[in-house]
Amino acid sequence: MSKLQKSAWFNLGLITTGSLFALLCFALAAGRIEKGFNYINVILCLIMMCILIPVIYIISKKKSYEAGFDEREKMINQRATNLSLSGLIIFLYLACFIPFIALGGGNIIKVIYLPVIFICTVFTAQLIKSIAVIVQCALEEEDGQ
Repeated sequence: MSKLQKSAWFNLGLITTGSLFALLCFALAAGRIEKGFNYINVILCLIMMCILIPVIYIISKKKSYEAGFDEREKMINQRATNLSLSGLIIFLYLACFIPFIALGGGNIIKVIYLPVIFICTVFTAQLIKSIAVIVQCALEEEDGQ
C-alpha cells in the first residue's frame, strides 16, 4: 500500500470521526440554544476547539505529506482534488437549490441548518477525495499487474 493510499484511508477515518463528533456537538448545542444564548454552548465550543486545534497542529506539524510522492501519486492526488472540488460545487448547488425549488423563494430556512450544511460539505469533499485516491490507486495497481 502506497503512502498516498495510507493517507487517503487516514483522512477517510479522520474526517468521518471528526464530522460525527462535530454533528454530535452541534446537536447538543442546538438542543440547548433553541430558546436563546446560554454559556453551556460556549463551553462546548471551547472544549471542541481545545480538542481540534491540537490535533490539527500535530497533523500539520508533520512534513508535507506530498514530499515523498512520486509523479504518479502526485497526478492521482491532483485528479482526486479536482474531482473533490467538482463534488463540492455539485453538493453546494444541491444544498442551495433543492430547498429553493421545494420550498419556493418566499419561505425561510432556519439558521440551525447552516452549520449542518457546512459540516456535510466538508465531509463530502474529503470523502470524495479519499475515495477517488483509493479507487485510482487500486486501478493503477490492476493495470500494473
